[in-house]
Amino acid sequence: MRIRIRRILIPVFYCLAIACLIEVPLGQTDLFGEAVILWDTLFRAILAVPVLYYFYQEDAVFRGEERWDLRAFFLSFGAGAGLSALSFFLMRAAGVSAMEEAGKTLFTGELWLQLLVLLIASPLLEEFFFRGVLYGRLKELLSVPGAAVVSSAFFGLYHGNWIQGIYGFFMGLFLSAAMERCRTVKAPVIMHLAANGAALFLNAIVNAAVSP
Repeated sequence: MRIRIRRILIPVFYCLAIACLIEVPLGQTDLFGEAVILWDTLFRAILAVPVLYYFYQEDAVFRGEERWDLRAFFLSFGAGAGLSALSFFLMRAAGVSAMEEAGKTLFTGELWLQLLVLLIASPLLEEFFFRGVLYGRLKELLSVPGAAVVSSAFFGLYHGNWIQGIYGFFMGLFLSAAMERCRTVKAPVIMHLAANGAALFLNAIVNAAVSP
């Protein structure tokens, strides 16, 4: 039991240390302007993903054989884009202003930076941690549904505000299901990439429509 708990805490504390190492100096400078959250995510991904990949590979024996093919790729991509689009329109229809505020921090800065972070850095960082490592190691202590709920709850809290937290929790459940079904982090990474891409695309269309 103690070894299993330690296996969960080591990657958690490592990522917390990386976050503190990056966010403290970033908070002392205005060099990155409004795009500071994107730069923060990019720097954390550069430092954390290689180590998380090591942890992920270390756990390969527990996952079993991958179920990954072209069909799984398109299903993951379609599910991610579809869920993102559905939540986007539902929240706009409900007039949820918190999502608009969140969008101002994510969909800002140079386009190349948005694409790099939202389509590559963020999916890799978050999926290797929450699904590739945390979810897998929680299953050593909990049932599959229990591990999915707990990892998704932390995924929701990670997003920092209530509306993104709710979205993150439910999206986390679908991402965990993809991880469990395909037995590879490739599935949630593609889902996450597609979800962010759909949100970026829809946000650009809406902004273009309301611009004078």
